[in-house]
Amino acid sequence: MSTELAKDRFEIEELRYRFGRALDDRDWALFTSLFTDQVDADYSAFGVAAARMPRSSVVDLMKHSFRRNEMKSQQTYSNFEIAIKGDEASAVSYLVGRHHIPGFAGGEDFTLRARYYDRLVRTSAGWKFAGVRLSVLFTEGNIAIVR
Repeated sequence: MSTELAKDRFEIEELRYRFGRALDDRDWALFTSLFTDQVDADYSAFGVAAARMPRSSVVDLMKHSFRRNEMKSQQTYSNFEIAIKGDEASAVSYLVGRHHIPGFAGGEDFTLRARYYDRLVRTSAGWKFAGVRLSVLFTEGNIAIVR
């Protein structure tokens, strides 16, 4: 693997890690910075129709799911498969998203196990998400925590 290809792969993985950290920290400025102006987003597994939307709409979707200040969360990504062609790339990664709210009615924990299918583009500011699709493998616990 060439040094440039290895560098691109590393940067794409880091982008996905920043995505998770931004959610866990509710760092909406960081989260916003990870996307192109328009994003092909597919969160239909959670009832949001797949559509091309402004990045602010993707941010708003996540702000809703992570709106409870008392919720602690941890997004963990692994099993990256990345294909790079010039200034475009596709990536698949596994997600384990754990969410916890002490004393929450119906159960304190919700765990999401899923795959992300990403489309990325290289910009002057580095790699950005141009498309994201969440495919749920299975969930455990109280989904009301994130709904």
